[in-house]
Amino acid sequence: MLEKKSIGKDVESYCGKCKVSREHTIMTMDGETIAKARCKMCGSMHKFTSPLDAPKVRKPRVKKDAGELAEAAWTAGLAEAKGKERDYSMALKYRIGDIVNHQVFGKGIVMKLHANKCDMLFKDRERLMASTNQ
Repeated sequence: MLEKKSIGKDVESYCGKCKVSREHTIMTMDGETIAKARCKMCGSMHKFTSPLDAPKVRKPRVKKDAGELAEAAWTAGLAEAKGKERDYSMALKYRIGDIVNHQVFGKGIVMKLHANKCDMLFKDRERLMASTNQ
C-alpha cells in the first residue's frame, strides 16, 4: 500500500548539492505533488527531483582516432630518431630527435624546442615538458 506523502515526511530525492539521491524531508507541497524538499545530509532546500529523474553522469567523449594517430606518429618517430637515448630530467638540454625515457610516460621523442620547454611525443599523445633549452 502506498504511503500518503505530506509535509514533514521523509522521501527519497536527488540532491543537486550532494550530487546523489538521498533521504529528504518534504517541506512544501503543491496539491498532491511534492514541490520542495530539504536534504537530511547537507541541509539544502531545493525543488523535489525523483531519483528516477536524476541527471545521468556524463562521460567525456574520447576521440579514437587521436590516440591511434599519436601512436602511429610515435612509432614512426622512434624509427627515424637519431639523437641520444637518455632518462628524462628537467635540468637537461634536448635536441630535436632525442629519445627520452620518462618514468611515467615511457619512451618519448623530442619534437619541438621552446624557451625552457620542449614538446615530446609519447605513445599516447604529445606533451609539453620542462627543460633547460634557451
